[in-house]
Amino acid sequence: MDLLKKSIEELTLNFTSRMDEFQREVRTSIPATSPSSNINAQFNAFRAFVLSALENLQLQLQLLSRQQDEMEVRTRRKMLLVHGMPEAQDENLVHCTSKVLSERLNIPELSVDSITRCHRLGRPRGDKPRVLLVKFQDQDLRDKVWFSKTKLKGSGGRHEAFVAARKRFGVSQCWTRDGYVVVLGSDGTKHRVYTVAEVIAIPDAAGGVPTTTSLTAATAAAASSAPKPCVTTARAGKTAKK
Repeated sequence: MDLLKKSIEELTLNFTSRMDEFQREVRTSIPATSPSSNINAQFNAFRAFVLSALENLQLQLQLLSRQQDEMEVRTRRKMLLVHGMPEAQDENLVHCTSKVLSERLNIPELSVDSITRCHRLGRPRGDKPRVLLVKFQDQDLRDKVWFSKTKLKGSGGRHEAFVAARKRFGVSQCWTRDGYVVVLGSDGTKHRVYTVAEVIAIPDAAGGVPTTTSLTAATAAAASSAPKPCVTTARAGKTAKK
C-alpha cells in the first residue's frame, strides 16, 4: 500500500513537470492571434482533469489504507507483544510467558491455557531477545493484562501518533483502546487517531492546528530511543516498561 501511494505521488510530480514544460513550448510556438491559440485553454482543461483524477486516486488510496488498518486492528484485538523476555534454546514460550505475566501483573487466572499462540518475531540476534507475539484465548483477559501495565515501572518506546498526542495534549488527555489512540481534544471531543497527521489535524481551543516542529521532534526522540523490556499491543502502538 505504501509503495502504491508513493507511485501515485511520483506519477503526479512527473505529470506536472512534463505538462509545465509542454505548456511553455506551446506558448512560445503558437502566436496569441493564431486560430490554434485556443489549444492553451484545451491544454489547461486537460491538465486540470488529470490532476483531479490523480487527487481522487490518492484520496481513495488513503481510505483503503485506513480500512486495511482497521481490519488489522480487529484481527489483533486478542494479541500483545512482549519485549525483553530472555531467549534460550528449547524454551517453552507459553509456559514462561504465562508465568511472567501472571506473577508480574498479579493475574492468577492467567495460565498456559489462557494463551492460544506464542512465538518470537524475526531472526535470532545476539544483542537482545526477540519480541514475543502472544495471542490470548479471551479478549477480556488480554485487556486485563494490558490495563495492568500500571503495575509495571517506567515506559518504553511508543507509537508515533501516541507520542505526538501526549506531547500536544498531555498525558492525561491521551489513552489507548483496542489498538487505537484516543485523544481528548481541547473542546472535550474524543478523537480516535492512527497517524501523526491525524493528531496534527485535531483543532485546538482556538480552532487552529500547531506546526509540526514540536511533534516531529517528539516522534524522532521516541524512534531513536534504545529498546527496553516492555509490553505493547500487537499493533506496536503502546508500551509499558517492566
